[in-house]
Amino acid sequence: AFLNALAGSIVEIRAGRVHRYRGNYDAYREQREQRGAQHLAAYKNQQAEIARLQRFVDRFGAKNTKATQAKSKAKQIERMEKIEAPEEEDRVIRIRFPQPPRSGLRVASLEGVHHAYGDVVVYRGIDYTAERGQRTVFVGPNGAGKSTLLKILAGVLPVQRGMRALGHNVSVGYYSQNRVESLDPRNTVLEEVQGIARPVPEVEARTVLGSFLFRRDDVFKRVGVLSGGEKSRLALAKILLDPPNLLLMDEPTTHLDMASIEALIHALDQYRGTLLFISHDVYFIRAIATSVLHISGGALTPYAGGYDYYLEDRKSTRLNSSHRIR
Repeated sequence: AFLNALAGSIVEIRAGRVHRYRGNYDAYREQREQRGAQHLAAYKNQQAEIARLQRFVDRFGAKNTKATQAKSKAKQIERMEKIEAPEEEDRVIRIRFPQPPRSGLRVASLEGVHHAYGDVVVYRGIDYTAERGQRTVFVGPNGAGKSTLLKILAGVLPVQRGMRALGHNVSVGYYSQNRVESLDPRNTVLEEVQGIARPVPEVEARTVLGSFLFRRDDVFKRVGVLSGGEKSRLALAKILLDPPNLLLMDEPTTHLDMASIEALIHALDQYRGTLLFISHDVYFIRAIATSVLHISGGALTPYAGGYDYYLEDRKSTRLNSSHRIR
């Protein structure tokens, strides 16, 4: 979203080469896809021509009557300016993820909840209900209590006053930036994934890991040598291999590159449980959220639409308030 708003051209550095694209990020993706398709077509055509010439050389090279022609075609192959094979792309692998068991309609509720950090009061008697299938993003200024609310719903923070209740057959999963600390540095990537409660065959584990860009021998890396982004991807793969039906996520795209964010969007797009999350990534929010909860000054304001609906509604409300003041 940031690049789309500001960039007029994009320079991609890949495999030791520099490629320039005109326009913003969306334009770059479209042009890059076109360039890749053209490169692949040219490579395939040249390989087919080389194979045709080589067949002639192999068949007639030893025959006196055709030897001159065969030698000519062999030289023709040598003189060709070879087109390099296309680089392996960080494609999103389109796979089906496991789905959680169905919960009751009311997934989680808070009634009259208070929360404070010492003398700093965050919430005074708030009520909130999450229903099955919601995909809600929590937005609001920094320090407003978004993470606090998510932790209360997850049961990570105890309710100081009031009540938290989970609905019928609800299982809770909480993903935060600190989740990577629960990974065992001694395990390989594959061992870490296969250590979840649900038995996971190696083929399924490697397929899901591939969708989060752990390819081939990457699955045998020790967790302890992974980068921050790789650890985040691994933690996401684990939670999506055995997903709860109430998933709470705090800044899940932190440390992720663009290909990994696309992989996460694809996985969550299939997810049929209830998703409550916090993110500052507008691209991710627009792709995932179908409703918004604005948190500010200890008050919760729900919006029954996606992020653009929320922005328009807020803009309209401010304009109406401005007219009333005048």
